[in-house]
Amino acid sequence: MKQNDNTIKYILSYLPNVVVTIIAFLFTISGIANELEILAEDSLYQNPSAIPSDVKIIAIDEKTLEELGPYTDWNRSYFADLIEILDSDADSKPLVIGLDIIFSGSDNSEGESRLADAAEKAGNVVLASKLEADSRVVLSDESGRYELISYIKDEVKAFEALSSVCESGFTNIILDDDGYVRRAYTRIDSAEVTYKSFSYLIAEKAASNSAVLNDLPLIPEIRYTGKPGEFTTVSMSSVLDGEIPAKYFADSIVLIGAHEEGMLDSYKVPIDHSTEMYGVECHANALYAFLNNKLIYSLPLFIEAIITAVITALYSLLMRKKRLRYSIISMVVILVAYPLCAFTVFVVTSVRLSLLYIPISIILAFFVFLVLRYVEVQKQRAGDMQKMLFSMADSMAEAIEGRTPYNANHTKNVANRCMEMLDYINKMHKEKRTDLYFTEKDRKQLYLAAMLHDIGKMDVPLEVMDKPTKLGNLEAPLRSRLEIIKLKIRNDCLSGVLSDESADEQINQIERFLGQLDKYNCGRPLDAEDWTFIDKICSSVYISKEGEETPYLTKEEVDDLHIKAGTLSENERQIMQSHVVYTDKILKHMQFGKDFSDVRTIAANHHELLNSKGYPNGIGADNLDVMTRILTIMDIYDSLIADDRPYKKAKPNNIAFKILDEEAELGKIDKELLAIAKEIWFIDTEK
Repeated sequence: MKQNDNTIKYILSYLPNVVVTIIAFLFTISGIANELEILAEDSLYQNPSAIPSDVKIIAIDEKTLEELGPYTDWNRSYFADLIEILDSDADSKPLVIGLDIIFSGSDNSEGESRLADAAEKAGNVVLASKLEADSRVVLSDESGRYELISYIKDEVKAFEALSSVCESGFTNIILDDDGYVRRAYTRIDSAEVTYKSFSYLIAEKAASNSAVLNDLPLIPEIRYTGKPGEFTTVSMSSVLDGEIPAKYFADSIVLIGAHEEGMLDSYKVPIDHSTEMYGVECHANALYAFLNNKLIYSLPLFIEAIITAVITALYSLLMRKKRLRYSIISMVVILVAYPLCAFTVFVVTSVRLSLLYIPISIILAFFVFLVLRYVEVQKQRAGDMQKMLFSMADSMAEAIEGRTPYNANHTKNVANRCMEMLDYINKMHKEKRTDLYFTEKDRKQLYLAAMLHDIGKMDVPLEVMDKPTKLGNLEAPLRSRLEIIKLKIRNDCLSGVLSDESADEQINQIERFLGQLDKYNCGRPLDAEDWTFIDKICSSVYISKEGEETPYLTKEEVDDLHIKAGTLSENERQIMQSHVVYTDKILKHMQFGKDFSDVRTIAANHHELLNSKGYPNGIGADNLDVMTRILTIMDIYDSLIADDRPYKKAKPNNIAFKILDEEAELGKIDKELLAIAKEIWFIDTEK
């Protein structure tokens, strides 16, 4: 027996190592320090290098604007003159000319004709275009979750005469969440059409072997070559007036674009946080990165978290066996050596490693074990181990409920009510009113189970947890589509395709539907007349004069709108219910020890029912102990009276207990325990 106790104590002694490792993993995978991490990575990984002499920029700068006037008043013949000058000598012409200007719209002027003729004759001109994108939320067949799908709606190109003789690449800039440009498109595949970016298309034409560019990622992170203003740049006016000879650009990649603040084409870049870079310089850096594979590759976040956890675990094990001074020396060595190792890996492989998560995790591990050693000196390890476990439960509860503004206090409310109920039952026991009695160990076990019972919600998508209406994110696209259909119907009426009477009838139906959509979408019960009208709209299809059919609602919208109760579809309800499975899986890996051996079972079974119709395993009364039954009742009760749910109103106290009474009559929950709960909390508001 003593040997078993020693074995358990030895195993439990490693719990701090496990906790620190888990925290390091979760800390990394949460991305909580990403803002600082990005600043550190920009400083270490983005450094200027030798500026290529074969990439030159012809700038529409202040000098050019002073000589030629405001850009909006320019004749497009200026660009024709520029192309003719650059390509005047076939033996010294540029390799590629990239016009970072979108010549949209046409005035059918002579300047346009000259520009199109000059570009066609040159044969080395690449034009800029702009992609207009849109997105929609769809349910993935593979993952069973909702995903945001983006698609290309249109490409804005130069006027037809010019775009028909030159290839165009889109110039859309990618901004990170902090507003910096770290990534650049190579190409976008959409609806069986491949759109190439401006930079990628130029690189493709300039490369001696363009096939190698096919292996580039679609949206790579680039290593900048030059800071703002460092690429070879000359004024457009200096080329037009002959100050810079055409042979200066021989066999070079020439980019022509805005280089003046008033033209509003500048961006924040990671290589220089103090100065913005013009768009044409961003393209120069991108195409040079494509040509020379100057890209930054990242490990998957999960792998980064594993690395952080492993290093933290090894360091925490070292601290167990070494004296404090060796632990400090080891920590300092890691803090100094790791950035050097990360930079070396980057130089050799172009793979970027995170810079802060491992050092912070090591520091965290150091302080955790510093505290534990103090606890050992004070001979209070057992008590403090329990405190840490409860603290972790509180932290996990905060992490769970911090994901959403809704049911923010649910876990603590349930845990506190469970404790109140146990105290009340113990009071009843003293009064000889019940045989039930709970020890301090029971109280701690039930409290921990209550605090951890919803930990599996960490794996439930927020669009399911926070879904306030049946349609959720589908509502806005639905409204937009119906407004467009209304416009089409009016247009059909004006063009004589539809009669006034028919058009008015269809528009009135759409407007009635939109006017009452909040009612249909809220998740409360509807009457037969409402369902009849909804079915009519769901089956309606707009047919254009060309015979093209546009259903008023998509199948997914129809399915969601027909949810009979609540706001979750059957699939979403299953996703939501899966949180208990993940609760069990997470708690399975935690070392609770003998004093808390029932926590996992209690927490994992809080949605099981006495009549075996609960989930996830459908176990019945024989397998549900009294503490699990108490947790189940308190979980249901708090959910009923909660006033912070997006999909329902709070139930009055007496209505909540009426519902609980009905559940008890159906054999779902324990009648005797419910009767005790009513003694504590029942308030008859109807009196």
